[in-house]
Amino acid sequence: MFPPGGFDLLRRNKLMEEKPASAPRRGIYLVANRRSQAECNNLIASIRRCGCRLPIHVIPFDERPAILDRRWDGVVQLSMADFPAEGLKFFNEIKDRHRQCDPGLLRRFLCWFGEFDEFLYSDNDVVALMNWEELFPWLENHDMVHADYEFTTGGRFNLREPRRFEELMGAGSLEAAMTSGHFLCRRLPGHAADLLAGLAWMEAHRDLLIWQDQVLLHITLLVRQWRVLNLCKPPHNWASSWAGDYKDVLELVRTIQVERRPISHMHYSGKIGTGLRPIDELMYSSLTEKERNRKLLWALLRRASGLEALARQKSRAQRKIKQLAKNSQ
Repeated sequence: MFPPGGFDLLRRNKLMEEKPASAPRRGIYLVANRRSQAECNNLIASIRRCGCRLPIHVIPFDERPAILDRRWDGVVQLSMADFPAEGLKFFNEIKDRHRQCDPGLLRRFLCWFGEFDEFLYSDNDVVALMNWEELFPWLENHDMVHADYEFTTGGRFNLREPRRFEELMGAGSLEAAMTSGHFLCRRLPGHAADLLAGLAWMEAHRDLLIWQDQVLLHITLLVRQWRVLNLCKPPHNWASSWAGDYKDVLELVRTIQVERRPISHMHYSGKIGTGLRPIDELMYSSLTEKERNRKLLWALLRRASGLEALARQKSRAQRKIKQLAKNSQ
């Protein structure tokens, strides 16, 4: 005999067993300021035009937040006050301990304290080439997913002594390198502590490394053994997402259409996206023809007049002065 209400209890338990787990909250984080807002708005336009409807939250790079294009729904400009005290404490700690890096670049680590359980982070110098919602299922059995060829660089952009690093970290540690400019993550409670453990390893091996935000991710996933999937490696073999690997848009189309190799995005890192190379055309995709031609003309004039080279020299000098000032503190 069942006790009173026994059938109702069994029915309720069965319904609870059949009820699917709540879906993870998914979204996209960008970090931008007034200086990078044109690239940021072009990126947002490409995300939406590729069909992705996920919410996009823009973290301010500094005290001059980007002015965002209001044509697109679901785009929110955040402030530092939108993050919990725990996240701000974490950010301030890595900012104080990772003083060689611009604090604005370190704000990407606030993604771990936002509202999304699964998130995609992207730099601004990126153009979406597919619906990024289709990337999230890859996170099911992984902590982090990315698609880039950083693993082919031999560590030269992250490390001063790559071979010594591999001796300490083990075989294959150089091939675990990734770019911090575009990745997906399934946020777990221990990730903040993992990142601090990665930072502690960096501090203990300071002279081996080039101190930048990208290195922190590389070290963390090795030290804490995150489950990471790079879609550009076998067996998936996606094509390179770096614009420098393509001479023009036709080569990009041929790679996708003829070689049948997916490309999730195009990343214009390493001063590639000046606007003058044929592949840079995607950086103008959100503009009207008149706006595009005006920007292209200005880019050509800057190069012809030497202003572009002077601007690079000035930027390089400012970075060195800033670095020397930080090292002397």
